[in-house]
Amino acid sequence: MKIYIDFDGVILDTDTTINNIIKDNNIDKKEYISNCNWDNLLNSTAVINNSINYLKESKLDINLLSKISTLEEGIAKVQYVYTKLTYLNKLYKAEDSAIKNKLRLYKNYKKGVYKDKICTVIFKNGNKRNEINVKAGKRVDIINNPKGDTLFSGWTINGNLFDLSKPIIYDIILDTSFKEE
Repeated sequence: MKIYIDFDGVILDTDTTINNIIKDNNIDKKEYISNCNWDNLLNSTAVINNSINYLKESKLDINLLSKISTLEEGIAKVQYVYTKLTYLNKLYKAEDSAIKNKLRLYKNYKKGVYKDKICTVIFKNGNKRNEINVKAGKRVDIINNPKGDTLFSGWTINGNLFDLSKPIIYDIILDTSFKEE
């Protein structure tokens, strides 16, 4: 049996966060949503009733639903789910199994069908952004320390360290992370 859970209002309390920001800053909701930094919003929003840990431990067939207003919102929510709820190696194993067993969208999968897909990787270091394109399934060459700073601890997605040994399979935004002094 499949269980469907709404991301907003069940996993994260995004509605309350957005409504508080709109009220405190006296701004239009549509304008805010279209210009929102979704990575920051999701990472600063309260998790409801320990739902992240519950979903990590659950053996149920849980599917997340979410209303998406902008591409940035969609990308941020996918990244949030992949980094907070699932480890990529589990996704790779599940995908391998789905390909082998010709499940769902892999029913007509042909090896190499994604060979020409290009993924965009954006490196954010403060206000600076550097964008590169990487062939899907390849690793990205990353400058391990963008400023030569001894406090640099790595590149992150939604506050979680990014594993540089894994191939890129979708567009991502990586942020710099620094150790506390």
